[in-house]
Amino acid sequence: MEKYYLISWKEGKDPVASAFAPKGSKSGNELILALNGINKVPFELKMVKVDVGKSGIIVTDDLSGLKEIWLDYQPNNLAWPLMSEKLKAVIESNLSGLEQLDWIECRLNGVNEDRTYFIPRFNILLDVLDRQKTMFVFGTDHIIKPVFEGSKIRSYSIFPKPLSHDLWKITPGLYVSDALKQTMQKAKISGMVFEKVSVS
Repeated sequence: MEKYYLISWKEGKDPVASAFAPKGSKSGNELILALNGINKVPFELKMVKVDVGKSGIIVTDDLSGLKEIWLDYQPNNLAWPLMSEKLKAVIESNLSGLEQLDWIECRLNGVNEDRTYFIPRFNILLDVLDRQKTMFVFGTDHIIKPVFEGSKIRSYSIFPKPLSHDLWKITPGLYVSDALKQTMQKAKISGMVFEKVSVS
């Protein structure tokens, strides 16, 4: 049976570069609706350094001392799947065409350099769950632990976690096939880790 993986941001003890939306911006979830029919984020994100100190999280404009600033899977305060041009190209070359996704362009501002990143947006809610085996919060459609049905997902190289209220359109809950995972690893995609998920 084909294996599938949840992709996540790589975490560590060291400070990381993260992209932050302007102060006063809506949350990532609230912006999903505002981006309907739009293929470019209407504001730019600023690269900052995020560290954890004794009294909590420290955010600074000083990017010095960071090993890497531009990651292929870039952390950000909107919890969006911000992807480099390289990662976008890897995903696009592995799509079956049934995933029904397009891309939203997003500009990131560094100290001496700006870059364009991309956000995958799904246009249809894909039927991917084994609903008998998936664990839900009692009486709701909130998923505690998803179990995906192999026959439903075999045609997708990437798909989102099914969420209510259009939150599945732009989500960090992204799952990839083993074939796409291996292609990403061969391409040395940075900033990403993989966690195996349950498939029935």
